[in-house]
Amino acid sequence: MSTSSRFSVHRKIETSPEVAVHGQVATKEHVVDLILDLVGYCPDQPLSSFRLLDPGCGEGAFVVEAARRLIGTASCLADVDSLASCLLGIEKDQEAVEVCRSRVSQVLIESGVQRLSACRIARKWIVCEDFLRLPLTQRFRFVVGNPPYVRQEAIPKDDLLHYRQTFKCFYDRADLYVAFFEKSLHLLDSQGVLGFICPDRFTRNNYGRKLRRMITSEYSVKSVLDLTQASPFSPEVTCYPGIFIIGKESHHGVDYFRLTQAAPSECKIVQEASLDQRKVERPESAVVYHHYEKWFSGEQQWTTESPAHLAILRRLEKDNVPLDTVASGCRIGIGVATGADKVFIVRPGEIEIEPELLMPLAMTDDIASGEVNWTGRCVINPFKSVGLIDLAKYPKARRYFEKHEGALKARNVANRTESSQRTSWYRTIDRIYPALQRTPKLLIPDIKADNLIVLERGKLYPHHNLYYVASEAWDLAALRTILRSSVARFFVWMYGVKMRGNFLRFQAQYLRCICIPLRIKIGAAMIAELSGVPATATTDEVDRVVSRLYKLSDDELELIRDIASG
Repeated sequence: MSTSSRFSVHRKIETSPEVAVHGQVATKEHVVDLILDLVGYCPDQPLSSFRLLDPGCGEGAFVVEAARRLIGTASCLADVDSLASCLLGIEKDQEAVEVCRSRVSQVLIESGVQRLSACRIARKWIVCEDFLRLPLTQRFRFVVGNPPYVRQEAIPKDDLLHYRQTFKCFYDRADLYVAFFEKSLHLLDSQGVLGFICPDRFTRNNYGRKLRRMITSEYSVKSVLDLTQASPFSPEVTCYPGIFIIGKESHHGVDYFRLTQAAPSECKIVQEASLDQRKVERPESAVVYHHYEKWFSGEQQWTTESPAHLAILRRLEKDNVPLDTVASGCRIGIGVATGADKVFIVRPGEIEIEPELLMPLAMTDDIASGEVNWTGRCVINPFKSVGLIDLAKYPKARRYFEKHEGALKARNVANRTESSQRTSWYRTIDRIYPALQRTPKLLIPDIKADNLIVLERGKLYPHHNLYYVASEAWDLAALRTILRSSVARFFVWMYGVKMRGNFLRFQAQYLRCICIPLRIKIGAAMIAELSGVPATATTDEVDRVVSRLYKLSDDELELIRDIASG
């Protein structure tokens, strides 16, 4: 991954998906040192006997330090050509390649290699190619680096099609780094070790399922470093990274570390702990350490908290049922995405449109207080029971939509290739179902520091930033109490992705991980007690009731509250 700061790691693509944007940030030197140490590319090893690959070397954060270590262990620099096959850095960006070659050449020259020889070796070590398209027959003892983070919307269509056809793990909404992971692992030799710093989302999100299965079935996870709250890059970017050390050879247990800053002092603690685990257990250490005797299997999400927390999670899962299953009696959904909120979300009286097309809309700020305080916004519903409305029958809507025709037709949903859909330019992305407005439901904002659960009694339609839980089996006030508890947050914390500032994503895929008791096993008295907890109750008040429902011991509740509070 290039060290230039020309683009942010997750730049939002506002134009054509034909344009690829590559995340370009540098890994800090002490973090590079740590990764090289963890994979075993150390000065006390015969490095000239091994091959090291950086599949997205950028301007050389990893290969420059690797070259320095390699040269330091070489017995004779007079025969520098004998090292030509020891390093391989691959980079697509020609400008970054030239910078990287220059830096590597300088390391060689400073070590006593003649300039011409240094430049020749640098050109062999660093090549300008697309790693994902480059045929490679050699195997590598070490693969390290910071692969590019590129969302699928930013990958050229031809490349996207090729990657999907070539890499089995690159599916769903997978980021480009997943394909780098897959190919790099396949290039390890029989004793090979991979060390990547990359976003940790594949460990929990749906798009990482196939990669998790490949890793756990064909390889051995050695170490996982959680850097989601840390700053391992320069310049700083928000991409929630982790470091993953994975090898071909089986390994006893997995070492897990959570760093708060990824500062040199913390990296030193991890380096020392890799040799002696007791050194991370100092009370003043800012590094959290756990050792897992057994890692996860198959497509299981990597819920990397302490083994004690994992044991509670498994017990709760065994005794209860997940939301959004038939057994739970609940269903989870998300509100309407329009693709043009400025056009579709209006206030009655501010525009001229047929009143029957206006549907009262619940948005995040309408429920921020914990209760519904509707601010009067509506969404224009362009659908009838059999499809889109006929604009000829709605002259006010026709004039309004035609006024905004340019913006509406610029959306992807209005540019589908099927000729039968080219007249659908005034539709919302999601179809609107009036029955959902009339359905009582619990509304949940996507990103929150706490689990805000609001009871909406069937008057408003949810916006796309809100998820909802509906149920005919449950008293929704009782269900709200359960979902407001530390227990519910614990499930989301264990399975969900963490944002800076202890914010969580309360998305459907994580809400589905919340397990609740079977409704038929709960007595009327407990339901009454749950439903009687007011929306303004504190977390302590909620947890006192819910902990009895889940039969939690005081120690278990304390562990749950400790992690759920962030």
